[in-house]
Amino acid sequence: MTKILIGVDGSERSEDAVAFGRTLALASGAPVVLATAHRLDPLRPGPEAHETRLLEDADRTLTRLADGLDDVADVKLRPLVVNASAAHALQETADEEGAGIIVVGSSHTGRLGRVLPGSTAERLLHGAPCPVAVVPLGFAAHGTPAHSVVGCAYRSTEDGAAALGAAEELALALSASLRVMQVLEPLAGLYGSGEMPVNVPEVNASIYADAERALTERVAHLSSRLDAEGTLHSGRPAEVLIALSETVDLLVIGSRGYGPLKAVLLGGVSGQVIRSAACPVIVVPRRAASVVGSVFAPAA
Repeated sequence: MTKILIGVDGSERSEDAVAFGRTLALASGAPVVLATAHRLDPLRPGPEAHETRLLEDADRTLTRLADGLDDVADVKLRPLVVNASAAHALQETADEEGAGIIVVGSSHTGRLGRVLPGSTAERLLHGAPCPVAVVPLGFAAHGTPAHSVVGCAYRSTEDGAAALGAAEELALALSASLRVMQVLEPLAGLYGSGEMPVNVPEVNASIYADAERALTERVAHLSSRLDAEGTLHSGRPAEVLIALSETVDLLVIGSRGYGPLKAVLLGGVSGQVIRSAACPVIVVPRRAASVVGSVFAPAA
């Protein structure tokens, strides 16, 4: 079974990450790896003693935060002292542990109830080998409701399919409903101030009708155990999805459709959403649906 890696730094936002990681662990039965990384200064006098102190600090931080996982069956603590960045250390740890998802909190400079990756999370999102969840400030205070709604930012592409596969498994594990949300940008927005064809309204209507049929068909092929619906929206995708994040309890979105295979690489839409959404956001790399499913599959 793959694992849930929670990256912490001892701050209050780490408690948000732990709370969300606990929700995933209890829903999936997956083991948790709780990790924190301290950077070693090789120029500091007495480097060996300095490393020992850093490890002791890391161990104390992890032991304290692990109290929030006392009802999770399998928790492993990974205090790390590294020469590279904390993000690189978490990426390496995810590889070593076979993690299926990395969970981190938001920056302390973000707004309460909104996600905003800090410097470590930003670097992590541009190269992680598995999905990355960024949890909004204040999540630990209210958690995930009993009858939650998982939202999926969907489009009929490879990364959209990966996001939908993750969202489907997660909704099943959480006994949540699933809302598959697709956003179409009107042709007028694509032309800007340039000259537009006279039949733009007719073309828009045709595109919308085709997308609606395709979305309905795709949702119909989801698990029969799910309470799922597809919703089609018009507007600028990032703006619409940020607004829709206020209507769901969790949002799953794909990374853009190029870059290293199975690596998270933020595109324009996902990059904007991850900086302003009103709920936890999971960014899924393309072609990763089976990996994600192995984490979120309901426990036997």
